[in-house]
Amino acid sequence: MAKIQHYDKRVGITYVYESESYYDPGKKQSRSKRKLIGKIDPDTGETIPTGRRGRPSKNTISGVPEADYKKLYSDVQNELTKAEVKIKALQLELEKEKQTVTRYEERIQEISDLCARKI
Repeated sequence: MAKIQHYDKRVGITYVYESESYYDPGKKQSRSKRKLIGKIDPDTGETIPTGRRGRPSKNTISGVPEADYKKLYSDVQNELTKAEVKIKALQLELEKEKQTVTRYEERIQEISDLCARKI
């Protein structure tokens, strides 16, 4: 079996096939069967598996083992907890600032009323 590379100009991808030659007695010619292995990564030149051969095993999703997903999940949960704490602190700060603004508005109104009385 030979490996054959085929460049597809339409999409700009080089595909890698596994080719097996055989003789077809009906047509009295040699023929070949090709099976897609993958495509070539343009940066590294490595073959990236596609199709059934390239599918990850059942205990992996997208080529990443399950254990990594559990760690990622716990990391994201920790980040979420930290973000919620920060949000609460910012909400308290916002409330304090709103109270300060309300006091200033009241004070401005008092001053405005005093000025209106003097005029």
